[in-house]
Amino acid sequence: MKRKTARAPKRTRPAKVGAAAPDRGRLVHELEVHQVELESQNEELRGARGELEAALARYTELYDFAPIGYATIDAHDVICDVNLVGARLLGAARAKVVGTKLGAVFAPDGAQAFHAMLAHARTRDEPATCELSLRRTRRDTRAVLRLTATAQPREPGALLLAFEDITRHKAERDLLASTERALREANRRKDEFLAMLSHELRNPLAPIRASLFVLEHAEPGSAACAEAHAVLDRQVAHLTRLVDDLLDVTRISSGKIRLRRECLDVAELVRCTVEDHRGGFVAGEIAIAVAAPSGPLWVMADPARIAQAVSNLLGNALKFTPPGGRVEVTIEHERGSAAIRVHDTGVGVAPELLPHVFEPFTQAPQSIDRAPGGLGLGLAMVKGFVELHGGTVDIASDRGGTEIAIRLPLAPRGTAQAMPEERVPVPVRLDRRRVLVIEDQHDSAGVLQTALTMLGLDVRIADNGRAGIEVARAFHPEVVLCDIGLPGMDGHEVARTFRRDHELRDTYLVALSGYAQPEDVERATRAGFSRHIAKPATIDTLARVIAEAPERGRVL
Repeated sequence: MKRKTARAPKRTRPAKVGAAAPDRGRLVHELEVHQVELESQNEELRGARGELEAALARYTELYDFAPIGYATIDAHDVICDVNLVGARLLGAARAKVVGTKLGAVFAPDGAQAFHAMLAHARTRDEPATCELSLRRTRRDTRAVLRLTATAQPREPGALLLAFEDITRHKAERDLLASTERALREANRRKDEFLAMLSHELRNPLAPIRASLFVLEHAEPGSAACAEAHAVLDRQVAHLTRLVDDLLDVTRISSGKIRLRRECLDVAELVRCTVEDHRGGFVAGEIAIAVAAPSGPLWVMADPARIAQAVSNLLGNALKFTPPGGRVEVTIEHERGSAAIRVHDTGVGVAPELLPHVFEPFTQAPQSIDRAPGGLGLGLAMVKGFVELHGGTVDIASDRGGTEIAIRLPLAPRGTAQAMPEERVPVPVRLDRRRVLVIEDQHDSAGVLQTALTMLGLDVRIADNGRAGIEVARAFHPEVVLCDIGLPGMDGHEVARTFRRDHELRDTYLVALSGYAQPEDVERATRAGFSRHIAKPATIDTLARVIAEAPERGRVL
C-alpha cells in the first residue's frame, strides 16, 4: 500500500505537463517580444554608431582643417598628433612633425618661456599662454606663434596645444609701441625745446630793455648811448638768427628750401667763413687753423647755405671748446668729393646722444646756467642743407673732442666756373620822397615813421588797408610799405586795389611780411607788389629799396 501511495504522484505528471503548455506559449511570446526589442535596440545602436562615426569624421575634419594649429603632446613633450595648419605653421609635413619634440622647432631664446608655460598648464587647472619665435628659416625670417596649452585630464602629463601665427600682429604691435615711444620722446624734446626757446628769447630782451633805459636817461652822443646802440644791434641780430633758424628747420622738414646753385670754390668759401668767425675765437682764447688745398675745389652749391652750414659747425666748436683749446678746419679732395672737417678739442658728445645729434632740438643735458645756449637746431640744419646738395655729414666724438665732416660732390668737369662778382656799393639817394606805411602794429608803424623821417623822407602811416588807400589818394605816395597781415582788407587786396586805381597804379609797392617763403613772394608779386621784404627789415635795407624805386609817372 505504501508503494502505491508513493507512485501515485508519478501518475499525475502528464496532467502537470499538459497544464504548463500555456506558460510555454507565454514564454515564447515573451521571447519574441524581447527579440523585437533587441532588434529595435540594435537598430538604434546602428544609428548611434553612424552618428558617432559621422561626428568623429566631422571632428577629424574640424581638427585637420581648423584655421589655427592644434597639436597634442605627451608627458615628455613629444608630438603625438598635429593638424594640417599646425604642421604648416611648424614648417614641416605632419609625418615629419609627429614623434618629434615640440621645443625643437622654437628659437633657443624662448626655451625658458616655453617650459614655464608647459609646467604651468600641467600643475594648475587653467590654460597657459606664451609667444615664441620659430627657428630661422632659409629666408632668414622668424615667424612668431602664440601658444595656448591645456591639460588633458584622462592622460596625465598630456597637453592640447593651440597655436596661431601672430608675426604680422606682433610687427604691428611692436611698430605701435615704438611709435608711442617716439611720440613720448618727441613730446619730451618739444617741452625741453619750448623751455629753451623761452630762455633764449628772454635773454636778449633783458639787455634790450636795459639799453632802452640807458638811451632814455643818458646824455645824447655819450659813450653810454653808443654802447646801448651796440647792445641793441647785437641782441636784435641774435633774435633774428633764432627766428631764421626756426624757419630754416621748418622749410627743410617740409621740403620748401630752394637752392640757388652756382659753381663755386668751396675751399675759398670756407676760408672766408672762418675769417668771419675768427674774432669770436680770439675773444674766447681758442686757437683756430685752416688747412686747404692750393688750388680750388669746385662744387655746384648754394654759397649762402654752405656758408651757413659751416658757420653752424664753427659756432658749435666755439661754444663747446674751453679757453686754451684748438679748432682745426680742413678742406680736401676725397674720392670725388670736397670734404670739410671741423675738429675741436672740446668736451665731446656723450655716446648716448651721438646717434641723435642731427635731429632737431637735440642738446646734451645742461646745468641751469645753460652757458652754451642755443636751440639745438644747428646740426639739424647742417644735415638738411648738406643732404639737399647730395652730400653727407658724419660725426665722431670722444674725450679728445669732436670732429664733424661734410662731404659735397665735386662739380662735373667742364662746368663753367663762376667768376667772383664785384660788388659796388649803391649810393642811397632819398631826395625827400613821399612814403606811406600801412601797418596795423602801432609801435612798429610809429618807430618806422620816426626812423624814415630822420632819413629825410616825408612819411605818413595808416593802420589798416582801407585807411591806407584813402591816405594814398590824398597824399600820392611814391613808395608804399605795406604789411600783408592786415585786419579786414589784407595786403594782397590793398595791392590789387592800387593797381586798379588810375591815380595809384604807378605807386611802387613794397610788401613787408613775416611770411617769406618762395610761394609767399610769388603770391605777393601776383597781387601787384613790386618788391617783397621779409620782417624784420633793417632801416638800411628799406632805405635802399626806397632809393631804387622808379620815379612817379613811370609804369611799373
